[in-house]
Amino acid sequence: MKHFIFFHGIGIRSFFWGPITPLLEEKNVHYSLIDLDFTSMDTAFNSALIGVKGIMEQYPDREIVMVGHSLGGLFAGYVAYELGEKIDKLIIVASGISPQKKKNENNFIKKRLKKMMMKLMFGGYMPYWVTQPMFFTKHTPKEVQHQFWKKTVRESPQFLKEFLNYRNSWQGFYDQPHFSGPDNVLCIINDRDNIIPKHAALFLKDHLNASHKIYKGAGHNDVVTSEKYNKNFVNDIISFSLI
Repeated sequence: MKHFIFFHGIGIRSFFWGPITPLLEEKNVHYSLIDLDFTSMDTAFNSALIGVKGIMEQYPDREIVMVGHSLGGLFAGYVAYELGEKIDKLIIVASGISPQKKKNENNFIKKRLKKMMMKLMFGGYMPYWVTQPMFFTKHTPKEVQHQFWKKTVRESPQFLKEFLNYRNSWQGFYDQPHFSGPDNVLCIINDRDNIIPKHAALFLKDHLNASHKIYKGAGHNDVVTSEKYNKNFVNDIISFSLI
């Protein structure tokens, strides 16, 4: 019996999965939503691992399927790295890692500007009309976008600083042999994603030799928040879990 565990991304918590929980329940899917502790990187890693271990202890006969969206995808990869074959499947949604690039002055300036923008955005200092087009397309209704914006979480400065300095150190969590190959890992890529560059999502997919699906016209959050995509998304993750 499968048991899905869902990890949210940054600036949000497990309520993010609200649009698909009725779909999961209609299909009698067993699932858990974990709120990661983004006080610091250490608390985030600990809450991810402890949360999954607790669910495994509660349901020892179930096969665990990790589903992580955005930054949650990277934490799901960390859990899979730590627990190895105790995890049955890994599904990474709207997430990616970039290859190490040669340092140069222009690249340094771009990285500094990007870090500054992310600190402002996830620190809660940017207005609705700036942030929402980065996460959604027209496929998610405006009222739904606004509801999510009102619930967004202002992350702690300590976590944001540590996270932004950690961004190029995720590759090691994806080298566990069990979690490579098209039968073990599924990467879901949104081709209108303004948060995760497509090259970063494709690099992660190639790094893991993963199965993948590209959702045409979908923004960063749309596969969960939009009725155009979320039914297919639920069907896709269930189908992959049965391989």
